[in-house]
Amino acid sequence: MTGFEPCLFRPPGGAFNSRVVGDARALGMTTVIWNVDPRDWSLPGTGAIENALLRARAGDILLCHDGGGDRAQTVTALEAVLPQLREEGLRFVVL
Repeated sequence: MTGFEPCLFRPPGGAFNSRVVGDARALGMTTVIWNVDPRDWSLPGTGAIENALLRARAGDILLCHDGGGDRAQTVTALEAVLPQLREEGLRFVVL
């Protein structure tokens, strides 16, 4: 045990229904869905990831993956995109 009890649930692939949300709630978790999915897990290229992420607007949740193989495209895209989005006045918060 890590001593950390998760409070957020992101359904894999965004697949959810009222039962899934209810089950998560029963476990004390809030279901969170994203607004911007660059599909970085499919390794579409740094440019494609950047283009998708740059469509973000205030209040959006950006989905990026940090596991499942080589994440170099995602990391490179984020290094370029995060400063640009900050310049546009967006700020990033931990959920």
